[in-house]
Amino acid sequence: MQVDWSLTDALMFDMDGTLWDAVDTYARIWNEVFLRAGREVHVTRESLIRHIGMPIPNIIASMFPDITPDESARFSAELAGEEPVLLARYGGTPYPGVVEGLERLSHKYKLFLVSNCDRHTLPIFMTCIGITPYITEGLAYGNTHKPKGDNMLLLKEKYRLQQPLYMGDIDADGQEAHRVGLPFVHARYGFGQTDDCELAFDSFTDFTEFFLNCK
Repeated sequence: MQVDWSLTDALMFDMDGTLWDAVDTYARIWNEVFLRAGREVHVTRESLIRHIGMPIPNIIASMFPDITPDESARFSAELAGEEPVLLARYGGTPYPGVVEGLERLSHKYKLFLVSNCDRHTLPIFMTCIGITPYITEGLAYGNTHKPKGDNMLLLKEKYRLQQPLYMGDIDADGQEAHRVGLPFVHARYGFGQTDDCELAFDSFTDFTEFFLNCK
């Protein structure tokens, strides 16, 4: 895909592996919530990180192939109720340059979040790291039950964007962006690897400087 980056009018971001790392917190939450739902498991950072970026039902099915539909539904319901409280309590770690970079970028671009998380997670994330004033809107799988690409299009149409891009850290992010015609920028510092991108950066600071210089 040939891209004139000077025409970019909006930046859309994945959350996990792109803007922050909260995998240790997620593992802790999953262990606590599964136990409350009546099943003792041992979710680790290593076992969970391979699934980050997938919708919650897909993660459950992949990590626990023997789980029954009733157990999965019970865990999902427990997670929806408990995760907002526990995530706000335990938090995560933004990557270097993210908070400062988003503040600077917000003066030149509309900024959006598109994630496969629950509907409560994006507002908590924004509050935790103090970026709520910089984000025009966040849209999650939990809001629409649609894949990332469809949510990118919803935002593009709602805000009449001409050339938004999507920044994420795994190959599936690029596939979703390209499926709906958006250029994909790879966060190489995140959780995944891919060559299917129009640009790639080793730090969020480098990303920030590049796009500030485009305008």
